[in-house]
Amino acid sequence: MLCQFEKMIYPPNPAQVDPGSYMIALYRPCEKIKDASGQVLTQVKAVGYCLPVADHLRYEMQGHWSRHQNHGLQFEVESYDEVLIPSKEGIIAYLSSGKIKGIGPKVAERIYRAFGLRTLDVLDKEPERLLSIPGIGEDKLRKICDSYLENRGARDVVAFLAPHGITPNRAVKLYKEYGNQAMEIVKNHPYQLCEMTGIGFKTADKIAMNMGVNLLSTERVDEGLLFTLVDAESKGHLCMEKHPFIKACLKILNTPQLTEEMAANRAARLVYSGQLVSYRGNVYRAKIAYAETQLAEQLCQQMRTGKKNICTNLDDELDEEERLMGLKLAPEQRDAVKMALTQGLSVITGGPGTGKTLIQKAILDIYRRQYPRAAICCSAPTGRAARRMEQQAGCTASTVHKALGLVADEDGSYGEPEIIEADLILVDEVSMLDIYLAGFLFGAIEYGKRIVLIGDADQLPSVGPGAVLSEIIASGRIPVVRLDKVFRQDSGSRIATNAKKIRHGDASLEYGDDFQFIPSPNMQVSAEKIAELYLQETKKYGIGNVALLTPYRQKTETGANALNERLRELVNPGGLGKPEIIRGKRIFRCGDKVMQIKNKDDVNNGDIGYIRNISGSGEDTTVQVDFGDGRMKEYEPAELDMLDFGYAFTVHKSQGSEYKSVIINLQCAHYNMLTRPLIYTAITRGKERVAIVGEKRALCIAIKKTDTEKRGTCLAQRLQELI
Repeated sequence: MLCQFEKMIYPPNPAQVDPGSYMIALYRPCEKIKDASGQVLTQVKAVGYCLPVADHLRYEMQGHWSRHQNHGLQFEVESYDEVLIPSKEGIIAYLSSGKIKGIGPKVAERIYRAFGLRTLDVLDKEPERLLSIPGIGEDKLRKICDSYLENRGARDVVAFLAPHGITPNRAVKLYKEYGNQAMEIVKNHPYQLCEMTGIGFKTADKIAMNMGVNLLSTERVDEGLLFTLVDAESKGHLCMEKHPFIKACLKILNTPQLTEEMAANRAARLVYSGQLVSYRGNVYRAKIAYAETQLAEQLCQQMRTGKKNICTNLDDELDEEERLMGLKLAPEQRDAVKMALTQGLSVITGGPGTGKTLIQKAILDIYRRQYPRAAICCSAPTGRAARRMEQQAGCTASTVHKALGLVADEDGSYGEPEIIEADLILVDEVSMLDIYLAGFLFGAIEYGKRIVLIGDADQLPSVGPGAVLSEIIASGRIPVVRLDKVFRQDSGSRIATNAKKIRHGDASLEYGDDFQFIPSPNMQVSAEKIAELYLQETKKYGIGNVALLTPYRQKTETGANALNERLRELVNPGGLGKPEIIRGKRIFRCGDKVMQIKNKDDVNNGDIGYIRNISGSGEDTTVQVDFGDGRMKEYEPAELDMLDFGYAFTVHKSQGSEYKSVIINLQCAHYNMLTRPLIYTAITRGKERVAIVGEKRALCIAIKKTDTEKRGTCLAQRLQELI
């Protein structure tokens, strides 16, 4: 599309634009462009990063058309070329557009008088000649050159990478990371891009192929081997067996000349150099092998040094606790409390309604009576799980991250954890701990303490790599009590009953007011039924007590993203006077239910909040979000990437939380995600009511299908060797 800049929409002030800004602007087409109805467009709304805003310039834009449900037809810009109108007005307007710092209208006029139509050639090739212009000294020249190169460099990187499927936003981040060396790295060292978050091996390999890199180069094969394991880690594995590992790498590299023997030889070289680690026929990246080995050693030391019996009359203490609580503990519940108070490290696992919370309370009560001055640390992987622990078990609790003092850097990495100064450590929802967080946790607990791990081993494993809870149990080396009997008889009891059936692969579920199945033949009908049901449930229970869960975030009409858009317009439609802010392709408005997706201060990944106020304008806009418990947080526009809409979310995101009412969508089209742990995790989020919308066959598939691929990890074997 050939066009000229007309008006900035967002940010409202061009001075607020930097090389990484998301922008919305109006352009006037310089050629005849028609919409789908055949009407000639006199104005086009363009959206994207680094949009050009100089007058007297034409732009050849590449991208695609899209139709936003609220804002209509728009052109999503992927790259553009400047077509400078070779005139005095055009060059002066470009120089003084604000893109080049240090050049205003008067200086631009002086530069043009000196160099005329060759002005841009001088900027490109002989910028030192600008020193002859009155008002331009060494410092100003440096500012002009840096600004010109930054804008030109960012634009060139965006344009070069767009055909490779790298978004303008990602290209700008790459430019910010590598500066003026970005193009040199992209062209001559493309595999270096693998180090940057969001640009994986496949994209770097595609660029390398276009640059003429040898398909059999050692750099390419080595990066392919490493990426094969990175890809496996993204699916939860810590390692791969050697033969499947080599086969998977060959498939990724897709080079017929590359044989298994050649790839295996390169893998052996990487093992020799320490980049890969081999253990019991499995291959790891060195970083993750170290994490697994370290965790096994930490668990072993805790088993050897942990505190044992807290008293000689534990049965009497349990009798007293039953009297104080006004109920009798079942034999397996008493066993769980006894184990926790007589072992240095122990595990309690069980589903909903089996009494895990009751057991936690009994452990804490008895321990406090025996050691009234002892320090106790209660924690869980998510903020919601920690707050539930506080409310139900009567203890002060925090997230594991907060207990460890972990704060993520910009690249998502963490520093060293703080030592946990406590004698008794209770950790709930342990199934959510991946290998890294578990390593941080046990590395921060001094030897000789008492540790109780609590969780449901039948839930989905952690989002990150590993299967820590399942492997600890499978090792047979650490004391475990499994709670199997369901005691819950209150509202929602069918949820606990059906959870137990699902755990055993029994699809003959019980239905009633608290557990419903609503048939729907396809996703379109499901989306409509879900929206209707969501409104009904939120009116009954309140929007904060209802969760809509789906297997996928994207891809489908019933993915979390699509459902969030639909539900937000029903629950919180836009209107006159309702403040909004545009960030990327999303519009946040006052009253929106949002989810934190990155830890910030005392707000954790997965916490739900509500936008209470949006004030200011442009980059000075402030968004206030109320997360409850007195946690009112302010966000600048650049921080809004930490938020997502919170009306619907994936089953994985729901882990560690409970809601009065849970709506679940299951379709046969979700086949790859339909597993027993997924449906089990989804329904056990509900406390009073669960409604499944979708196809009964999809429900049966999920119940019958155990997780088809066991996670690659050797933690259990390492524990068996050490203990």
